Amino acid sequence: MNLFNYKNINRRWFSSIRVKFVIVYVLVNIIALQLIGLFFTAQLRTSNINNFEQNIIEQEKILNYHIREELDKDDKKNDNEERVVGATNGDSIKIEGDVASVNAKSGIAKLISEFNIQKLLSVSIIDNNSKIVASSSKNRNDEYLAKRSFDPLVSQVLKTGESAKKIQNNVELGKRVWIYVSPIKQGNKIIGVVSLMADIESVYQDVNGITKIFIIGTVLSILITTIIGFVASKTVTSSIEKMSSQVKKMAAGNYGTVVGIDTNDEIGDLAKVFNKISKRIEEEQAVTETERRKLATIIESMMDGIITTDNNGRIILINTSAEDMIGARDEEIFIGKDALKILNITEYEHIGDIIEAEDSLLVNTSKTDESLLLRAEFSKIVKEEKENLMQMSTELEGYIIVLYDVTDQERQEKERREFVSTVSHELRTPLTTMNSYIEALEEGVINDKELAPQFIDTIHKETNRMIRMVNELMQLGKMDIKEEHYEKEFIDINKLIEQISDRFELTHPEKNFIKHTSKIPIFVEGDQDKLTQVFDNIMNNAIKYSPNGKNITIRVRQNYNHNRVNISIKDEGVGIPLVHIDKIFNRFYRVDKSRQRSMGGTGLGLALAKNIIEAHKGRIWAQSREGYGTIIFVTLPCERIDDEWL
Repeated sequence: MNLFNYKNINRRWFSSIRVKFVIVYVLVNIIALQLIGLFFTAQLRTSNINNFEQNIIEQEKILNYHIREELDKDDKKNDNEERVVGATNGDSIKIEGDVASVNAKSGIAKLISEFNIQKLLSVSIIDNNSKIVASSSKNRNDEYLAKRSFDPLVSQVLKTGESAKKIQNNVELGKRVWIYVSPIKQGNKIIGVVSLMADIESVYQDVNGITKIFIIGTVLSILITTIIGFVASKTVTSSIEKMSSQVKKMAAGNYGTVVGIDTNDEIGDLAKVFNKISKRIEEEQAVTETERRKLATIIESMMDGIITTDNNGRIILINTSAEDMIGARDEEIFIGKDALKILNITEYEHIGDIIEAEDSLLVNTSKTDESLLLRAEFSKIVKEEKENLMQMSTELEGYIIVLYDVTDQERQEKERREFVSTVSHELRTPLTTMNSYIEALEEGVINDKELAPQFIDTIHKETNRMIRMVNELMQLGKMDIKEEHYEKEFIDINKLIEQISDRFELTHPEKNFIKHTSKIPIFVEGDQDKLTQVFDNIMNNAIKYSPNGKNITIRVRQNYNHNRVNISIKDEGVGIPLVHIDKIFNRFYRVDKSRQRSMGGTGLGLALAKNIIEAHKGRIWAQSREGYGTIIFVTLPCERIDDEWL
């Protein structure tokens, strides 16, 4: 496992619901325990300090009472004597301007020495002049007594007459101490104060000890809570993990059910609903997949090209027919490409512009010399959404382009136009000639013994030419609608070719006929008149385009392996340019129209020959080289009959 996967797993683990659940659960417990602990320790500390202070204050009250009694006894004893303050010794308390007796001081000292409270560090009695009269820690040190106390708390109590307390750090002792100063009153007069100092550090230590115990308990509680949290979260998240795992399988196409969740709680109900949804999705997916396969099969089997694009005109689907029409190269990818560029449409920038201007376009996507014309029809793919009960909104999702191969239709339409134009021209020319000659005869040429026969002969020839052309057109029309009738019989093709060539040899002695035929009969099942018409046309063309003295070569050969007979008629005329070779069998097609008309002919002979040969299950084609002549080949199915059957 690499570092990247490790980091992803850690990140995934920390972001899981189980960890989040445990973290929240533990944090709630920590916060609750901390709040409880803070409140408990604060209350405990306050309670212990209050108890500590209250206990000392109560004992101080008793001490204060006994000090006042001791002073009262001394007052009664010396009631008639003049009280003088021994200022020089500093060993008496001045009460109402008088000085306490030695007996009073010793009594107070005795009280202080006997005043023993736990945690008490020292007790001092200070008169109203801030002089120390007695002290539990310094009571045997005469130098300490009668000195002034500079404690601000003592001065405050002497002024206000109210008790005061504070907690401070004692540097000498190295711990916190509690100081309490209480006034000693005689009537309404303050005659001194009692200053107590107690060790309160132990109280804080007791609280700290309890706090430590609470912290340890909190840590143990957090550990136990974490374990319980993981166990509790696992019971909840395991079901969610199972459903999550099944969702991932669904995303991969595996529509199963969630197993292992049999609880009757909300998770169990969710699992049951999830299983129903999964089953429903599986059924719908199966139907959708079936429909998709059907649609894909239909689209792929269509002869028309189908292209689907997004709303930007980028191809997202294209069938095989469309690729073939476009002229796709091996492994060429069209997905994601601009459809208009693929179709060589440059006059528009977007398909939407085409739809607004016209529904279809005639495009040429040929990458070779062979022209391929396509009719491209464009339509929108829109998604309808219902905004409210009264209004529908549409959103453009893409376009569909349907391609039709109209090469043959366009070619046929072009041929039809050319055919009509040619027929019109071919009929108009002799009719014009005849009309001119007839008008000349009407104007008196008929009385001219020299011109009249020539005009009549020309009219007769043009009439025969038109009749022949009309007959050939009628014959071609019958062939087109399969109504031409053939009287087929077995014909010796050698004998038929010899008869035709002999006839032309007699009528055209200026030509040299070279014949290569077999003495063995080669029988072809066909209509003798129709085949004679074919070879008459071919021979007539060879004679017309061959100069005098040139050879016309006729060959008849049998292919025994395929039971075919091959006939070729070769002239040594001007030849046919290579670009015209495949078109000379079209109706009215002429390589040189002016020369064709000067030599006569209707331009239908080779077209008739092609239809007749194909009706005999044969084939006709031409080879030529310009300036060297032309060869017309005819192949027909044949049967060879041995001599014993003759």
